Amino acid sequence: MCAWLGTFLTLAMPLKTMTNVKNEETKVLIDTVNIELLISPKDSIKNQLIEQVENYIYKSFPKTHKTIPTSIVEIGLEKNVDILFMMAQTQIETSFGTAGAGRESSRRSLFGVAKRRYGTYDEAINDYVALLKKSYLTRGRTEQDLMRRYTTISGYKYAGNPNYEAELRNAYYNIKRKTKIKELQNEYMKL
Repeated sequence: MCAWLGTFLTLAMPLKTMTNVKNEETKVLIDTVNIELLISPKDSIKNQLIEQVENYIYKSFPKTHKTIPTSIVEIGLEKNVDILFMMAQTQIETSFGTAGAGRESSRRSLFGVAKRRYGTYDEAINDYVALLKKSYLTRGRTEQDLMRRYTTISGYKYAGNPNYEAELRNAYYNIKRKTKIKELQNEYMKL
């Protein structure tokens, strides 16, 4: 049997059977090798993204629901939407679900989507992304375009606030300066 497979099988056994391992340095080395074999590069980057998003959000908004950071990352990666853009928008709309319609006791409408009530934050994020893709990110427009002019192709604005795009850009670039989210998402998308 090849050496790494034997190592993997040893580590796959319950912890109590590992008492036969005599050299603690070897045990640590084996554990490290096993972890690297089990986690794909994409999963590793996704985990780093979740950690970056959690660190940013919980530093300023510690009462944010525990599922929101992971959901933003997973849905953003799955649907290929800029995670920083989603974060910036939910930050200015509902302070990551800690204020207004975003609260769990309210409508869970993280992004200020008109008068909709959601059963879960995942529903709210998925609905928002579907709205973005259907009405705003069309005809080759990107999230960067929306930060200059956040309208549908027909010219309907996302928000009534005349300074909305400036606030969105400010939040976006503030998050970008404080994290590695953009770089990590770009790296993930290349894999």
